[in-house]
Amino acid sequence: MRKSSLYYIFGLLTLGVAGLQSCKRSNGIDNNNVVQTPFSLFFSDSSGAMYKTNDGRTYGNFIFPPDGKGCRAISVSGNNILWAKHHLYYSNNSGKNFNRTYDTLFTYPDTSCMGQLVDLNQSMLVTLPKWDNRVYTMSASPDAGKNWLGLVYSDNSGNPGSWGLDGTYDTVDVGKLPVRMKSLTMLANGTLCGLAYSGPAENDRAHHRNFVRAGRDESVYANRWREVTANPDAIPYIYGGNTSGTPLPPYGTTYTDTGYFYLGHMNNRLIAIDALCRYGAWYSDDLGKNWKQYSGLPANTSLLCIESPFEEVCLIGTAGKGLYILNVHTGTWQASNKGLGSNLTVRSIAAKKMVYKNGNVRKFIYLATNKGIYESADGGLNWTFTIPGNYVGVF
Repeated sequence: MRKSSLYYIFGLLTLGVAGLQSCKRSNGIDNNNVVQTPFSLFFSDSSGAMYKTNDGRTYGNFIFPPDGKGCRAISVSGNNILWAKHHLYYSNNSGKNFNRTYDTLFTYPDTSCMGQLVDLNQSMLVTLPKWDNRVYTMSASPDAGKNWLGLVYSDNSGNPGSWGLDGTYDTVDVGKLPVRMKSLTMLANGTLCGLAYSGPAENDRAHHRNFVRAGRDESVYANRWREVTANPDAIPYIYGGNTSGTPLPPYGTTYTDTGYFYLGHMNNRLIAIDALCRYGAWYSDDLGKNWKQYSGLPANTSLLCIESPFEEVCLIGTAGKGLYILNVHTGTWQASNKGLGSNLTVRSIAAKKMVYKNGNVRKFIYLATNKGIYESADGGLNWTFTIPGNYVGVF
């Protein structure tokens, strides 16, 4: 080979290396590895303690000692950490102190056929970024003259004194009240969906009633809560406008036959999962007017949580049988337990993303389980065990 050719090749290699370095480094900083927008992951164990980590892989800060009061749900709004136990607590100093912000949370301390407490319900506490971070939670306020829907909300990050009863409903399109709202989810299009059970006078839990609300501005008629429950049997206290729909099971049956459903979604599809082992998972593409049952989930299994990370996948956590993922091509559920331990109970699911200085984004999903925290970096297909423990909630 000629000497001039060697100089030519060496020159190309030098330019290439210089180009790579110039893309990655600025003032000696590797932009591919520098995090511009980190995340915080909060998780709570079975003893009532709370932890915080900024990478999902280390304990990080132990921010609240065990108090023997089980976690039900965790959320973050503004600078506040919100934590539902028997009461709702908040911290505005990164968890150094927690104080009560709302006392009369609705509780339902029942257990499933597998012994799991069905009161562990992330969807009982939701923060809605599309509604300027309004926070909702479930209320057991005894004020029947005002607490028609079983909901309270805060437009001030859940601070004490900012909670008010949500009584914004359309009297034309709502059946007999009061009801007890048990679960909320917001579809990708910004529609808030709620699942309620009929009040005690009408045999509580015997009927599942669906409500929707299009926006937070209650002065707009279209934004008020309206009932979309299917009522083919013309039950008097349920809104009768949807007489041809298919309701959630059971319908028109006794108290002891009912399920205890939590709401979730995948994009604009509404999904309901039963924590009491009886009815599995159902879906509705018309806001809850018509329901159809999914296949692929294990029978006689308590379904404890549902989440749709980044609106890209939908996951259901079960009691004792691990995690299930929705196959969007077949419309069925399939196990997604690669890397998860056997006989795993998944109680809570959270999604986080990390933005790097070069603009790259990495997405992570986390599970709170009876054996520890698990992490997935590929949309829930593969899992890595990161933090040991017996965890109830993660956010």
